Amino acid sequence: MRHVLAITLIAAGLLGCQEEPASAPQEERTWAPTWKQLNPLSVPRQGLAAVEVNGFIYAMGGALGTEFLSSTEYAEIRPDGSLGRWQPGPPMHDARGYFDAVFYEGYIYVVGGGNGESGKNLLRSVERARVQPDGTLSAWEREAHEMVMPRRCAKIVLIDGSIYAVGGFGGDMLNSVEHTRIKPGGGTEEWLEEPERLTTMRYISGVKSVDGIVYVVGNHEQEKGASTRDVEWSTPVDEAGFGEWQPTSPLRVARYGLGVAVHGDNLYAIGGLDGPEFLDSIEVAHMLPDGGLGPWRMLEARLSSKRAMMAIVAYKEWIYSLGGAGSDTVEYATFNEAGEIGSWLDSPEFADFEAERAAAQAQLPLVGTVFKVMNASPYVYLQVQVTGSPGLIWLAGPEGEYERGDRVRFGEGAMMTNFFSKQLDMRFNRVLFVSELEKAEPQF
Repeated sequence: MRHVLAITLIAAGLLGCQEEPASAPQEERTWAPTWKQLNPLSVPRQGLAAVEVNGFIYAMGGALGTEFLSSTEYAEIRPDGSLGRWQPGPPMHDARGYFDAVFYEGYIYVVGGGNGESGKNLLRSVERARVQPDGTLSAWEREAHEMVMPRRCAKIVLIDGSIYAVGGFGGDMLNSVEHTRIKPGGGTEEWLEEPERLTTMRYISGVKSVDGIVYVVGNHEQEKGASTRDVEWSTPVDEAGFGEWQPTSPLRVARYGLGVAVHGDNLYAIGGLDGPEFLDSIEVAHMLPDGGLGPWRMLEARLSSKRAMMAIVAYKEWIYSLGGAGSDTVEYATFNEAGEIGSWLDSPEFADFEAERAAAQAQLPLVGTVFKVMNASPYVYLQVQVTGSPGLIWLAGPEGEYERGDRVRFGEGAMMTNFFSKQLDMRFNRVLFVSELEKAEPQF
């Protein structure tokens, strides 16, 4: 009888000896250098400001065509990095675009910008709103103290309770920096302009502060109206502000209106404009302990579309791109251990990614093997053997890291004959100029 009872109990699972039910197999995921789309903003926002606070992202202001916006909205970051629904926040007192924002001890501060026809009304004003425990914002309050200079397209950083406004346009392009101290309990003190000047006029640059070191990345060059590769850095040394600004490693691609982000020891430059051309490319440099940067390198990942004047927010292992010229797009990616940007995709997502990549490569139908590399900013000159063609040809394309033996992919381009390069002091009988040039998969 005891044996029968034991068998019955075991069958019923009452003796704790039953096997655990088999868990459902985990969906295999594959890393890919791509971004994922999220819920779009409620309205396209160009030249907006955005910050992350307590697991929420706040998007504020910007321009919608010729209209400048005072509206704000926010969304909660979910545990997987995706975003909840965008919800309206209270409007700012001033419509403003091409400005910046920071968060400090309970408050979001928005500083400067422009509005009116083509943004010609330049702003010195500052506002703040308290972030409530449930993620909502209080009504915005005007600060009594305004900036010394009106600044459109300036960027701001927060260091040790002080806000620093860097460069911008105040009737002319600026190379100055000014700062204010945030008072205990909120609010700002009088703004003070600093004696140390940037190495050049800085307009629509990317600016980021890391452990008190401030990097200024890219620029809109004043005389020619072109983008530049310039990067500089400094750090506040006393109450008077920054020490001497110093140049460091230039970007691979000239750009302005870009986004910048920091993850670990890496500084990222994302999108922007290269003169009249919008960019989707991303590059990264390692931040050195002394404040300089190592050489920049191009990443395989690109934004889903060419974009400028967007907002970039990094939070934990995720990075978000919001809005931009004529766009309500919101997308996100993650960082892997190597500092690359991309996403983990399930099988259907990865199949879609591969199909899109194949379609993009069809736009760059030519493939060649590199025999010689010569750099002459902003171009790289490559002598290549085109697959299926006899002889060698010269290509000139956007700068990148190439070496002998690399395989590259490119389009038809424009052939120049009897072309002389001043940088190289060299004349080419024929050189093919291409707007897009990328590494191709190795051939095994």
